[in-house]
Amino acid sequence: MMELVQLPGSDLKVSPICIGTWQFNAGVSNNTWDAQTEELSKKIVDKALDVGINFFDTAEAYPRSEGVLGKCLQGRRENAVLATKFGFRGGQLCDPYTVEEIDAAITGSLQNLQTNYIDIYQIHWPTMISDYTATVEELKRQVAKGRIRYYSVSNFGPKNLTQFFEVGGKPLSNQVCYNLLWRSPEHEVIPLCKKKEVSVFAYSPLQQGLLSGKYMTSESLPEGRRRGKLFSKESTSMSRHGQEGCEKEVFETLQKLQEICQKENVTLTTASLSWLLQQENVPVTIVGARSPEQVEENIKLVKLSQEVLKQMDDATADVKAKLGKSLDPWATPDRPQ
Repeated sequence: MMELVQLPGSDLKVSPICIGTWQFNAGVSNNTWDAQTEELSKKIVDKALDVGINFFDTAEAYPRSEGVLGKCLQGRRENAVLATKFGFRGGQLCDPYTVEEIDAAITGSLQNLQTNYIDIYQIHWPTMISDYTATVEELKRQVAKGRIRYYSVSNFGPKNLTQFFEVGGKPLSNQVCYNLLWRSPEHEVIPLCKKKEVSVFAYSPLQQGLLSGKYMTSESLPEGRRRGKLFSKESTSMSRHGQEGCEKEVFETLQKLQEICQKENVTLTTASLSWLLQQENVPVTIVGARSPEQVEENIKLVKLSQEVLKQMDDATADVKAKLGKSLDPWATPDRPQ
């Protein structure tokens, strides 16, 4: 069973492994995930609760995800901590939200999740804010009404975070892409979050399967997962970032990490998740699962020695240097960097 941790600045006690539910798509595939039935999603939620995972993350931008998760938790809402987000309606870019639209989005999420409160309500991207002051005031109003317990942000860089703080915002957390292959938050975001006492929730901790050890060549990775900036713009027709990527460094790094893991007798999955949760100011990592067995695999955390942590840092240094400070692995001309 997983031991719960208390999130700083809150009374929430959560499992350090949070189940990400983007793949809870009610049998309709998308560019990233194949179709997954509601029955399988429920088995994943059942297994998560059985092994002590009580934290689930979703978003209105993940088509059908909130509704599926709500069904899966029927009759046991009190056993779960729920986080969701507003922005990107139906998975599509949209205009920034007015306060009225934030209120409506919360109403929709409450209905989908079949609950009368949301534990953590997040702004999915800073581009979803039309007015920082008005947005913060509205989120505080929603807390006062009891519809959300805490508000947070997601994918916020240092400039956006500073602007949020300047108008009186105090997010509980900042959810960002962070893993051994995507360490750019270490440059500015994580130090700023630590200074402001904002927890970092690390999503995509296995870089969509690359850090599972299953894919050791570019060609073996599903095309939809090659559209990010780790891969060249020629890697897939789905790519929109227009950059050269760092495929050579990525697969050289994966080989180095595999060698470290073999010496330590741990899987790459276990080492990757354990490394993240031993980083400063990272109490939670958000992991997707395609089966109950993957849920069980993802809770096999270990305490890595300082020597091993340094070896893993060194092994991934080339990729970190190549990516620089870029925070969005899927950045396009119409997405924030």
